[in-house]
Amino acid sequence: MLKKFFAVLLLSYAVMAQAGFLGGNKLVSDMRSFEVATVGGSNVTTVQYLEATSFRSYVTGVADLGDGILFCLPSKSTNEQIGAVVAAFLKANPARWSEAANRLVMDALAQSFPCKK
Repeated sequence: MLKKFFAVLLLSYAVMAQAGFLGGNKLVSDMRSFEVATVGGSNVTTVQYLEATSFRSYVTGVADLGDGILFCLPSKSTNEQIGAVVAAFLKANPARWSEAANRLVMDALAQSFPCKK
């Protein structure tokens, strides 16, 4: 219980202190590059690879922070799977793209991987 309290406190502080460090629209832009880079091929640019890495790294960071507290990832989940889940959520919720990226990632993962009570 204390672990959950401190995690929520830390997340709240991070949201207040960084107040939209990364916006949802930028996350969506990076997500599009992630999808292109995941498919691969010779048409992927260096910028797309960099943006794909940014998306994957950001999503992984939020996933690491919230796992077991805000959501419960499957033990054998991969970065690509987690990225695909977040990408599907973003595509299904374009009205929310103006929100903070961390909120969008947390909501996507909490919706797809709720902790069992």
